[in-house]
Amino acid sequence: MKNNVKGFTLLEVLVALAVFSVAAIALMRVSESQLRMSQTLEEKTFAHWVALNMLTEMQTGQDWPNIGEQTGKVSMANRDWKVIMKTQSTPVSRVRRVDVSVGIAPKDFTDEMQELTFLTGFIERPMGASAE
Repeated sequence: MKNNVKGFTLLEVLVALAVFSVAAIALMRVSESQLRMSQTLEEKTFAHWVALNMLTEMQTGQDWPNIGEQTGKVSMANRDWKVIMKTQSTPVSRVRRVDVSVGIAPKDFTDEMQELTFLTGFIERPMGASAE
């Protein structure tokens, strides 16, 4: 009588499981990395939008920004953002340069923030605003 039993041995099953587990771990690490990258890109995009909004408000407003540094907090996308605006004079007396740095607001607002975006814009003095 001939034994014609077909199937896998225990060793073959263990090797297959080991190969599968290594592949699954690698796939999970790639997924985790992609998730972190996606979150970082989302944060940078929102921070850039905050900076653009700040500059646009200044460019369309009637206020002439004072030279110096201002720090503020803005809410967008269910997050608080720390905004640092540095206003400088330019060689053209009716134009000022504004540098805007944005990052996620730290819990203690006096702590340093991790800058996510930096944007530079120029503001022209509105008609009727006094020169300083």
